[in-house]
Amino acid sequence: MIYTLTLNPALDYDVYLDELKNGELNISKEINLRAGGKGINVSIMLKNLGLESIALGYIAGFTGNFILEKLNEMDIRHDFIKTEGTTRINIKINDKEEETEIAGLSEKLNDNDVLKLKEQISKLTDKDILILSGSLANGLEKNIYHELSKITSAKVFLDTRGSLLLDNISNNVLIKPNIKELEEVFSENINDDKKLYDLASKFIEKGVENVLVSMGSNGAILVKKGKYLKANIPKGKYINSIGAGDSMVAGFAYAYHNHYNDIEALRLAVACGSSTAYSYGIGEKTLINELLKDIEIQEVIL
Repeated sequence: MIYTLTLNPALDYDVYLDELKNGELNISKEINLRAGGKGINVSIMLKNLGLESIALGYIAGFTGNFILEKLNEMDIRHDFIKTEGTTRINIKINDKEEETEIAGLSEKLNDNDVLKLKEQISKLTDKDILILSGSLANGLEKNIYHELSKITSAKVFLDTRGSLLLDNISNNVLIKPNIKELEEVFSENINDDKKLYDLASKFIEKGVENVLVSMGSNGAILVKKGKYLKANIPKGKYINSIGAGDSMVAGFAYAYHNHYNDIEALRLAVACGSSTAYSYGIGEKTLINELLKDIEIQEVIL
């Protein structure tokens, strides 16, 4: 079974405008209310691909209930821990020029909340996949993902950023930084394939099996020990970036679960990420299948 963990979920309120005017009344062109959080997005994409998962994490209050209702509507299994407070609300404003995001504040967790989570994770087996995604709620230690990885025999995917990524590496099957995050982690500019490979390889040396690097319109890279694969981005009308990286992780997890080779795993990951970037929500399988035809994979010898 695949388990996704969202420690800091949100009710996502997406607003689409023709133009954002600061200090003035702005009229929405379209809005979208979603069950948000990186792990939840992974579960939704896996569902769209036809693969079941169980969503884990913390929820609280009326916004938490909204998330559960949305997951029930999508027939996605879940086993969230209920806590005190209110699950945060994130606002993302999209106009024709850029995206502006306002991240809400999460509830504060206590020691008993953490204990319940560790009991859940410790029960997973080596036949399971555990996908750890996103930021941390208040009250959690910054190395919580590393701790969880150590108490489970499940195969662990990790998708977080910055110091959280560095602090939580633990022989992961996959990590998925974007190119900007990779530069920030090592405080270096990436100007060519050799530099990208060298920096990604530092994670391989720490025991990571696959480093999937998203590069926006420039495609995506998969780095393994001694291997460097490049993928283009298929053509489509860009709508927003919400959940695109999470969809890539889901596509790779689907491929890993079904024993795809590296080339096909990267192709599916890119198709899933692109389908979401070209949609108002998480991409659907019909679109994914269309985009797959337009993705070429090149193995670069460095």
